[in-house]
Amino acid sequence: MNLESTFTVLRREQLLIDHAPHSVQFQGLTGGLLRVCSAAAVIPALTESDIRRYAALALLHDVGKRAVPPEILNKPGPLTVEEFAVMKSHTTRGCDLLERIPELRECEAFPAICDVCRHHHERWDGAGYPDRLAGGDITPWVQVVGLADAFDALVHPRVYKPAFTMEQAVSMITGGACGVFNPLLLACFARHIGAIAQAVYPSAC
Repeated sequence: MNLESTFTVLRREQLLIDHAPHSVQFQGLTGGLLRVCSAAAVIPALTESDIRRYAALALLHDVGKRAVPPEILNKPGPLTVEEFAVMKSHTTRGCDLLERIPELRECEAFPAICDVCRHHHERWDGAGYPDRLAGGDITPWVQVVGLADAFDALVHPRVYKPAFTMEQAVSMITGGACGVFNPLLLACFARHIGAIAQAVYPSAC
């Protein structure tokens, strides 16, 4: 099954919304970061086709949130320890949801989809979740998705917080507020995120 057919199945199962404004923005953000990190040799070299493919697959990183109860997902205040454990389970629940669709298991991209679902919250120092992967054990392009996810979450309002400015978001990420990222990846992010963010969602930055 090719990627186009895979996305058709995902839309049919209501696991993918890839035409909404935020989805288009996140895909653009991820693609931009993949492009500059590949060019700087921070991650293995990617072709333009690879970049488009991985940026599209990145849209599935939070699919497991479909299995998180709305009262936790949309809670305006801080989560309890127990609630946060449920929220973190979206990484593994995403893989569970995908594995229940036989057609997807036949897709060439299936391992990559499960990788980004499960590991986009892993961190360079091993303090992430769910598998506490560290360093090079985290797939390079998934590291980029994790960084894009952190930035995107900061510059958009959430039920539990207002939107931060681009400058605040960059400062928080480089200062470790969102966990430890690959230092080379972080340096490339800091150097290029201004131009990428302005191109992707200028109204938010």
